[in-house]
Amino acid sequence: MSSENWPLSQDPESPVIISRSLVEDPSNLAFVVLDDDGDWFISDGNEFSEDMEENKDAFGALPLREAVELIPELAALAGLPTGMAADWDPERRSWLLSSVADSDDDEEDLLVRAARLAAWTHPGSPLEEVQVSTELAEISTDPAAPARAVRQVVREADGSWLLVGFQVPENEDFEVEALEMEHAVTLYPDVALVLSAAPGQVYDRPSADAPWELVEG
Repeated sequence: MSSENWPLSQDPESPVIISRSLVEDPSNLAFVVLDDDGDWFISDGNEFSEDMEENKDAFGALPLREAVELIPELAALAGLPTGMAADWDPERRSWLLSSVADSDDDEEDLLVRAARLAAWTHPGSPLEEVQVSTELAEISTDPAAPARAVRQVVREADGSWLLVGFQVPENEDFEVEALEMEHAVTLYPDVALVLSAAPGQVYDRPSADAPWELVEG
């Protein structure tokens, strides 16, 4: 893969941790994690254990370039924010995103949280949980898949948030996923324009390039 066509923001020669089984059979792919330092962890479903010998048997290292050649579906995650995970759905050929839970290192977690809070320039907290309609947390590897965009931003009466995509028909029930606010805003930057919404307010727009309109509250 030439440097001109390199899809990810990380250095193609940077090392990634990968399940050894995936080197033999990439179809075992289960999930990936892009940690807060921008390092990739690519798994067949196994996670690190406390047994270091077991970890050495289960995981190895590859340059990111080789990992993408082995698992080209990784290219679809070019815009994945750090601190997120993505579960692979082989039937739908898509990734389902989630915000990564805290690690086992409490001190490091506190430092990461403090840095994220200090860098946040919008109202509210980057660590606040946001509900998003499921398709907003999905990344398809199909180049013909419709573009993802937020149609409606709802600030519920209790102060919680809901983001709804254009693929959700109006006045119909839909499934949701939970993301942290910082991850939602990184994926959908135009949402930041209405983060000053008060509880009970709803912003909507007819198209992804249209300005937000206050329709309730």
